[in-house]
Amino acid sequence: MSEYFDKLPWFVKEYIHACRWSGFREIQNQTFKAFYSTDDHILISAGTSSGKTEAALFPVIGSLYNNPPESVGALYIGPLKALIDDQFQRMGPILGESELRITGWHGDISRSSKAKLLENPSGILQITPESLQNIISYSPEEVERLFRDLRFVVIDEVHAFMDSDRGLQLLCCLQRLEVLAHCSPRRIGLSATISDREDAAKWLSADTGRYVSIVYDGSTNDRRIRIHYNYLPKSDEETDSVERKKAVTRYYLELFRETHGYNCIVFTNSRQDAEVTAKSLRIVSEKKGYPDEVSIHHGSISKEYRKIAEERLKNPSVKNTTVATVTLELGIDVGDLDRIVQIGAPFTCSGLVQRMGRSGRRGNGQELILMCNEDEEEWWSTLDGVSLGLVKAIAMSELVLKEGWTEPPESNSMPFGLLYHQTMEYLRSGIGCKFSVLASDVLTMYPFRDIPKEQYRLMIKHLVNLGHLQVMSDQTILIGPNAERLVFGRDFCSVFSTKKEIVVKCDGKMIGSIQNLPQVEELIQLAGRVWTVVKISNDKSSIEVEECDGEACNPWRSGTPPTHTRIMQKILEVLSSDEDYPYIDDAARQRLAESRETARSIGMTSMFSERKGGFRMYPWLGTRQFDTLRRILQKVIGTDSIRSFQPYYIDIRTKLSEEQILDRVRDYAEEEDPIRLAYDEDLLKYGKYDRFVPESLLIRQFAVDRLDMDLDL
Repeated sequence: MSEYFDKLPWFVKEYIHACRWSGFREIQNQTFKAFYSTDDHILISAGTSSGKTEAALFPVIGSLYNNPPESVGALYIGPLKALIDDQFQRMGPILGESELRITGWHGDISRSSKAKLLENPSGILQITPESLQNIISYSPEEVERLFRDLRFVVIDEVHAFMDSDRGLQLLCCLQRLEVLAHCSPRRIGLSATISDREDAAKWLSADTGRYVSIVYDGSTNDRRIRIHYNYLPKSDEETDSVERKKAVTRYYLELFRETHGYNCIVFTNSRQDAEVTAKSLRIVSEKKGYPDEVSIHHGSISKEYRKIAEERLKNPSVKNTTVATVTLELGIDVGDLDRIVQIGAPFTCSGLVQRMGRSGRRGNGQELILMCNEDEEEWWSTLDGVSLGLVKAIAMSELVLKEGWTEPPESNSMPFGLLYHQTMEYLRSGIGCKFSVLASDVLTMYPFRDIPKEQYRLMIKHLVNLGHLQVMSDQTILIGPNAERLVFGRDFCSVFSTKKEIVVKCDGKMIGSIQNLPQVEELIQLAGRVWTVVKISNDKSSIEVEECDGEACNPWRSGTPPTHTRIMQKILEVLSSDEDYPYIDDAARQRLAESRETARSIGMTSMFSERKGGFRMYPWLGTRQFDTLRRILQKVIGTDSIRSFQPYYIDIRTKLSEEQILDRVRDYAEEEDPIRLAYDEDLLKYGKYDRFVPESLLIRQFAVDRLDMDLDL
């Protein structure tokens, strides 16, 4: 053991001995050094099974035990209730008989447990951003008593917060808490392996004035990816396509061979794909004589069903395959996994790294099998004869394996919807204030640092006109009558929108939920099985079902994350080169050669390809820059002359030459204000509270945070 072992309290030492650790890992020793030798904030960036949680919590626990705080001493903030519950269970054996109290706090935690903390605040509080927001807003007078001796804030899954308004909300909460409680806690951020660690450190510090020590495990030598390619022909409506059935059967047999006998997760990019995959794989497994080998885990399945899947994965005596979406991407403990399978190229490189990181425990390397299916029934699976999914999968693998690259965070610099939310949260206690105080206390929060006071004043006037605020004769601002129902509602603390779904029950037990209300006797698919609807509740909020045979499809609507320009450029590099990739199978190698030949022959690798009456342009830009280019082309050539498939190509009907098109685009990008491109009213309101923001500010927000005039053409 290292020198830091002696600094830990006796019960942590007992835990370490019980786990038979031979020593600390390098990431842990580095963290301990930063913790004990500096007063810095600390950012720990490492893979899922690297031991970074213990690296952060062991010294925090030791500090609180050796010098008990007079209030809550440490906050652990996680993005998911399930992750908080999981960490709560993991902390029990570590704390042992220390009497150091740990309290969980979110919507599913009992009132009695919360009441004990309120009566005697101490120890460690595990909480979500929304619950922390509620404590600060509803009981600002209690914040100092609860947190006056707060010393540490541990933020888990920092990378999951950085790209969202939810992460900005968390920074607002922490800043407000520090002001109300007169404390200055040390922040410790836990993150997956990310390439842009300086930005993550800047986010973690957020104007606290304290330096951030970065502890990083950048090893990529133990990462392995294998890419398998499958071609699925289109069905013939008259014959139901025997060939397609054979191809689909071969694919699921291959998936069974790659997963049977292993503890593994099969990741998909959507809930619908997870349902189809789980059902089909379960059928193959049952035919092979292995029932109950396949589970499913996604956000529309009940907590109880998800828990069953998690417990099966953690059971070392049972080999289980769980088909999952992003819900198992974060660090919920699912035990030692043998391998990971990904169906189709994931949306982001950071997601690929995170999913791959779920394997590699027991000292083994991280292994991911990427199944690329070119399905002719999905029109987007090929692009002008090029196997889009395959080439993208190779490009992302190259970025991750050879360059260690992941997407940098792109949080909003003008989050006006969040500014509305924080303004109302500030006023929710019922004590009004003048505009100068609002501007001093709210507008100075880190997420609003780029918003001028004049724009905030415009927003306040707009809210007064809406009746969301009211101004008294002495200029005191209060919450207005038209906002009371919203602001004092139970969901106001969250800054992300959730769609209301139909609850699905069997024998009174909840299975999960779906978005669209079906009819009686209609078939639906959920939890990897098919059900027939037998009853619909009077208020149409729930349905009763029975399991049955058959085929069904109930798609869930959800957004697609943007693609970064670096990925698009790497796709172009893959198509333009003759490099061989040893991790792809023979079928993938042959299809890649065909795709390269096609891409070069039609001009895909040279930006412009001639079409009748104009060109097809392949700009190889990410989603944000691609959309900016499309909007510029509509301005300089004409809206009716532009058609696009984002972010891959733009069809241009024109008599202009290639160079003339590029000249017009470059001139516009250099001379014009991007605000002129923000004209889609529906697209302006992409945040939960944007509908209460003046349109002029939404246009500015869209131009700054959704467009990019820096086009490298």
